[in-house]
Amino acid sequence: MSEILKKQELNLFKNYLSNCVNTTYKTYQNKEFILNNSSPIKKQIGFIEYGNAKVIKTDIEGKTTIIKELRAQDIFSNLFFQNSEDEIYIMSSSTTKVVFIDYYDTIKNCNKGCSFHNQMILILFELLINDYKQQNEKIELLSKRCVREKILFFLKCRMNEKNIFQVTTSYTAIAEYIAVDRSNFMRELKKLEKEGLIKKENKTVKVNSIIHDII
Repeated sequence: MSEILKKQELNLFKNYLSNCVNTTYKTYQNKEFILNNSSPIKKQIGFIEYGNAKVIKTDIEGKTTIIKELRAQDIFSNLFFQNSEDEIYIMSSSTTKVVFIDYYDTIKNCNKGCSFHNQMILILFELLINDYKQQNEKIELLSKRCVREKILFFLKCRMNEKNIFQVTTSYTAIAEYIAVDRSNFMRELKKLEKEGLIKKENKTVKVNSIIHDII
């Protein structure tokens, strides 16, 4: 799905959602819990109107990992992690307004007979599937054994058809995302560049296509 189409769909979803299904709006302050899987709660879908949040996993050993950063117009749900053995929760990282939708309210027939309902379901599940794919990518990323494997996997997932990855945040943010120490991250980048696997120029990373055979 193109970014233009995605923006159009999100605007449509946002503008007509409350006309079609029951919605609940809630505003969270910084570092407030939004959703978690540690207590029996109904299946919910959340849509961030503004603000930022994080999907965080804490394993049985107490190790905490940020699975995903959520921003305005991102969607999330506890549908995909209710049965996880680890504690997974969503926490606000700024003042954040969320629109909550009951999952079962979206899949039942619309009692208002509106033409938007079927389209809303298609948009909603497309967004949820995309979110699910991103979470799977992060889980596979965290399963990599060393810093090098994590970096190469991250680049493989994010580079374009010309094998170029454009850094839109910072190298510090990337190191945090892939759960490695920043100094180790930068040291490994230099090694990869020295070996000819990548070529780094400011905010652009050119990736050697040979990494497809490595990862």
